[in-house]
Amino acid sequence: MNRSRLLFVAVAAVIAGAAIAAPPSASPSSADATQRQRMAKLDTNNDGVIDRAEAARHPRLAGKFDSLDVNRNGKLEAGERPSWRGKRGGKRGHHGQGGMDHAIALDTDGDGRISRAEAASKPRFAARFDQADGNRDGYLVRSELQAWTEQRRGESMAKHRQMFEARFTKADSNGDGKLSRTEVETGMPGLAKAFAFHDEDRDGFLTRAELHPVQRR
Repeated sequence: MNRSRLLFVAVAAVIAGAAIAAPPSASPSSADATQRQRMAKLDTNNDGVIDRAEAARHPRLAGKFDSLDVNRNGKLEAGERPSWRGKRGGKRGHHGQGGMDHAIALDTDGDGRISRAEAASKPRFAARFDQADGNRDGYLVRSELQAWTEQRRGESMAKHRQMFEARFTKADSNGDGKLSRTEVETGMPGLAKAFAFHDEDRDGFLTRAELHPVQRR
């Protein structure tokens, strides 16, 4: 893979959120039907959103819940839910599909780097240009974009850990470092329905490790 192609992949992760490409044979109607079926399976109370308890029944989604819940309201709304288009495990779009077109279009002169002028076509990306431009040369190359992406991921994870710790500590009314069912119902009601799911050792309490996927890994 040449330098330009690698750069496109890195930019796509920043701009497009690593969207999964739809297989060429999938028609819009079949993809939409699959989307609706998956949503119906997750949204058990049919209120149009996926709450934390509903997500808890699907470990992979539960592990990403906090990062997807942009407005921090404890629910995944339409704009926050991940895309389910394409087959599970399929390769990410290296050919301009599934959001890659936006990344490829940035390097208009094909020199394998993104200039400030080229980034200007994407205002949100352009606003963070200086943060990613590590050597301050006015261009973004693959290594800078990868380093910036990892930094932002680390900052996001740290923020989520702080928020979780604050919620857990507040809910832990007796300060014993674990939550009883009553404490969860009172202090973290969104998890009440999923109490048994998280209580893997069936001891009647939830620990930090049982509730926080990041800490657990």
